[in-house]
Parts: sequence; C-alpha cells; structure tokens
Amino acid sequence: MYPTSYLTRVKRLLFVLCTLGLALAPAAAAPAKPMRVVLVAGAESYNTDQAFADLAQYLQREYGMSCEVLKMSADQTQIVGIEKLLAADSAIFHVRRKTLNPEHLAILKKFFASGKGFVALRSTSHGWENWKDFDQQILGAKYGGPGGGNFGLAKRLMLKPHPIWTGVPGLETKKDLYRITEVGADVDVIIEGETQNGKVPVGWTRAHGNAKLFYLALAYQAEMEHPAFRRAIGNALHWVTGRPIPQPEKK
Repeated sequence: MYPTSYLTRVKRLLFVLCTLGLALAPAAAAPAKPMRVVLVAGAESYNTDQAFADLAQYLQREYGMSCEVLKMSADQTQIVGIEKLLAADSAIFHVRRKTLNPEHLAILKKFFASGKGFVALRSTSHGWENWKDFDQQILGAKYGGPGGGNFGLAKRLMLKPHPIWTGVPGLETKKDLYRITEVGADVDVIIEGETQNGKVPVGWTRAHGNAKLFYLALAYQAEMEHPAFRRAIGNALHWVTGRPIPQPEKK
C-alpha cells in the first residue's frame, strides 16, 4: 500500500500533465467554408436562367457550394448584382452577345483581372458585343473563322486525360460544334469533337495571368442536365480554384 501523501502527489502530477496536454493540443481545425460560386446567366436561346438555377441546386447539394445565379436586366445592359462577382471564389458564365454599360463592363474586366479561376460555357466565347476580343484575350482561342462559327453537327466527343474528367465517363452531344481557330500556345485542349468537317477543340484549360480557366463549348439545356456534364462542372470549379477534386463514391 502506498501512503496517502504519495497517492495525493501522483494525482496532482497527473492532473498537471493532463492540463498541460490539453493546453498544448492543437486546436480543432475550423470547418472549411463552402466555395462561393456566382453563375452569370445571359443566353436566352439556351434558357440559361432555368438551366443555371438547376445547376446551382446541384452544386449546392452534391458539392456543398454556396451558389447564386445573376441574370441580365430588362434592357440587357446590366448584370443584376454584378458586384457579387468580386466577392465570389469562382464563377460560371454562359452569356451571348450582350452589350454591357461602361460601369458593368469595367466590373466584369476587374473580375477577369482578379486572378480568380472561372468556368465559361458555350456562347460566352462571343458573349460581349463591346469586348469583341474576349475570346482570344481571355479564353485563348478565337470563336469562328473562315466559314463562320458553325463547324457542323457533332458525331462524337473525345476526352483527353485531365483531372476535370474525374468520375466523368464521357460527354455526348448531337448539336452543332463551334468553329474554333487561332488556338493559343498556352491552351491545353482536353476535349475534341468530330464532325463531317474534321476535328475541332471543344473544351480546354488555360492559365490567364494568375487565374486558371476552363472553357467548354457545350451547354444546351439538355446537355447541362446530364449527370456527367454536371460532374465535370463541379470538378472544374475545384480545379480552377486549386482545390482537391472530390473522388467519386465507390459502388
């Protein structure tokens, strides 16, 4: 039997050691904030208001992102709530032939110069009537060329290895593909399409300044509703923001 005084000292020592251990233990990591994503809808012929509302719900449900859809004003010269772009972590654009007023165009250019990664879809390659060289200046390739903007109906799409395609078995479309020309040397084409006229780039990545971008020349509403397309967009948002791409669940 140990004397009572000895046991008391041991208890005190254990108490001190436990207290010290708690003090030195690393604080629990704060939960990661959800990625804030703004979706800019401005291609009425593609029903982007509804398509982006559905995509936003998917990204929130499957990836835990915080999403908001911004729409065009009635006169089509403003993006309602455009200042939210500057507070977002990333953005998705599907806009077609809009003429923004000078103030909103300046905010838009500020976003693209901010170093934040983004995703651009389909007609965004010719999205701004008063920023005609957006396609080459920002996206890194030219929409259209000799022969116009249509390269023919798609026969098949071919994916090239890239993290954005994690868990994506493939993409399909029977719609027309854009004619893409003057592809920059810093563009990495990761999906091509084939028509009766040959092969053409359909999607690519690029480092624009400090920002990474993903452009995909697909986005008819039916295409945007497909699970593979939605997964690719979710993956792309992680890739352009430098976040790990979630691995698909094993079945």
